[in-house]
Order: sequence, then C-alpha cells, then structure tokens
Amino acid sequence: MIQGVKKGAALAINQAAVANDPQTFEKMGHIGPKVCLTTANEPGFLGFHAFLQTGTHPLGGRFGAAQVVTADSLEAVIESPHNLRLNPLNLWQYTLWEDAESHERMHYEQYDRIFELCAGCLDMVVDGPWEPVYTIAEANMPPIIGMTDVPRVMGQAFARQQEPPKVRLAMRRLVALGEHHVREGHEQAFLEGAVKTLELLQEHAPGMIGWMILEKQGEAALSTFQLEPPAFWESLQTLGANPPKSRRTNFGEFGKDYTSPPIPIGGPKEYQVHMEWESPDALTFGLALTGVNPKLRRIHDEGVLAHLAKLPPYYRVFAPAMEDMIFFH
Repeated sequence: MIQGVKKGAALAINQAAVANDPQTFEKMGHIGPKVCLTTANEPGFLGFHAFLQTGTHPLGGRFGAAQVVTADSLEAVIESPHNLRLNPLNLWQYTLWEDAESHERMHYEQYDRIFELCAGCLDMVVDGPWEPVYTIAEANMPPIIGMTDVPRVMGQAFARQQEPPKVRLAMRRLVALGEHHVREGHEQAFLEGAVKTLELLQEHAPGMIGWMILEKQGEAALSTFQLEPPAFWESLQTLGANPPKSRRTNFGEFGKDYTSPPIPIGGPKEYQVHMEWESPDALTFGLALTGVNPKLRRIHDEGVLAHLAKLPPYYRVFAPAMEDMIFFH
C-alpha cells in the first residue's frame, strides 16, 4: 500500500550553501539522479526531496528585510532557480529512512560511489555540507499528486463519502521550515502545543497543505566526509576517482563504534516544524495568524513560545527542486 509520511521514520537533511550560478543547476541535474539511484540500493530508503531556499518569513517585521520569495514570482523560480536573488543559495536535501541506522549504513556501504559523485559537486559549495538527522515526531501530510490526479482523488473521496483531502501538488508549493530550540523538560508540552497549533492552521488557514514536526537525533559524519585525519586531507587530493581508503570519522567507524548519527545534539533540543503552503501569499499570511488571530495566538503563545529556549523561531522558505516522496510500507 502506498502511504504518506510515516511517523517515526528518520529524516536526514543534507544542508549546503551553493553558488547561485547556471553551472550549479546544470551539475545538480547531471549528478543528482545518480546520487538518488545509488541511495536506492539501501532497502531502508523511503524517498527524497531537494529544496532550494527562496527566502525567509519576515515574522511581523522581526526580520523586516526578509522576503518569502526573492524573485519576481514563484513562477520565475519554477522557470529557473537562477532567478532567485540569493547568493549563495541554501540547498537542503531531505532523505527519508526506516530508521537512522539505514541512513548511516547506506553511506558506509555506498561510500566509494557517493564520494565520487559528491566530490564532483564541491566546486559549487560555499558552506557545508552538514547533515542533521531527525525523527518524524508527528505529521499530517497528504501524498504528493499531479494535476491529472486531482479528479481521481476527489472522486474517490466523494464516492466513499469522505472529506476531500488537501491537494499537495508535485513541484508546485512552498515549504516553511521553522527552527525551534526547546527548554529542557518542556519537550512534551512543546509537542502538544505545536500539534494543536498546526491542526488549527491546517483546518482553517487558506492554502495550508500539511505539516511535520522533526525531532533532532544527532548529526551524520561520514555522509559529509568528516573523516579522521589523514583521510580528511586525502579526500581533498582527488576529484572523486580516488576515495580515501579509511572510512573512520572522529567518532570511529560505522558498525564498530556507532550505528546511529554519531555527532551528539547538545542542548537545548532542536525541532524543525515543516509546513507546506500552496502559494507565497498563503504562507505569508497563514504563518502570521499565530500573531493576529486571538485564539490561535493564545494557543501558540502558551503551547509553543512559552517552551522555547530561543525566541523567536526562524522560518526559512523553500521551493522543491527535485522530489520522489512516495513511501511503500
């Protein structure tokens, strides 16, 4: 059975800042599919998204110079990411896994191929890559569909006398990703408050498609070539054809010293709140409801903001660049 986002699955976010240059996007189109095919050798792999940052939510003027889309329109971004006026661009790539061990195992077993492919991209990288790994703590996310699927999905809902689902169109939406750092001992209260807030937004805010709450578990080391010296320097002495023989990181070797992401999370605990919206206006005004709607503001203040170690949450905005998020369970 094909289902949507799976609660409890592991989600790794490979984070890199890349040069906003036509050669970057050409390279992404050339190398990206090969990385995806290699990743799919791991049975615990569930799917992927690649997102490019379009801007930041201004949050009522707290980040007053921010723009949700730093281009003339979302259509201009879809036409070419080069139309974005950010340089460098944040390229954040989601991969979904049955568990965190599947992610670590894939990077260990497919090390040579992944190294060759990713080393070919380093000349477009300004910062990173880094790869925090999360667990999907809570989620309500409809499956991705295309325009031609909409009549079928709606027809099925009517035939079953069910409420029509939210429409989550492939490559035609925006993501608001909010970084939340939660005070120690407040984690459960934060989760409950965040779920209540998100459920209200999904029910009442126009254009709100779906959401996930991601709980950070650690950070990967091997996947971002954080190799124990001298292997680190060996990784810089090749264009990708000669991977270092050693796969040891400063935390040891997968299978011998660790099976989960080895870099510890520290504190306060980080959660990412992932929301999807149908348009820039829906995202801009929808998020603002937590400040201007009295009922939602009280729920969000008491259930979310009161439990944060850092205020306010920071919402980056992304558009899909490549995706295949269909899960078989």
